[in-house]
Amino acid sequence: MNSVAGDEADTVDAGNPGFGPEPFSIWGDIRFANDAFLQAKVQGNVQAEKKIVVASGAEVSGRVRGGDVCVLGKIEGGLEAMGQVWIKAGARLRKQCVAPALRIEPGADFRGELRVGCGRA
Repeated sequence: MNSVAGDEADTVDAGNPGFGPEPFSIWGDIRFANDAFLQAKVQGNVQAEKKIVVASGAEVSGRVRGGDVCVLGKIEGGLEAMGQVWIKAGARLRKQCVAPALRIEPGADFRGELRVGCGRA
């Protein structure tokens, strides 16, 4: 299993946000300047300036923030979006979801506080 910790997490190649086919773990917060497709286990927060997809099998222990957010994996620390949020079948979201618009598919697991249509997230 690949892993990145501490200051190294700040230098991960954001041009390849999936980090490859092997399981990948990151300890620390990460930020993407553009769209991101996250295929990693992150012990920290994740932020993308635009759209972020938390892939099936991906796990985030902290908070996810982005423009539009699509959840196929697991987020334990809640999420905040400036646009649309999709929680797909098989996905798991805990703590909080704050967004102007939300779609939850049957089979998704969301438990926590919900604030939708609040103007600014």
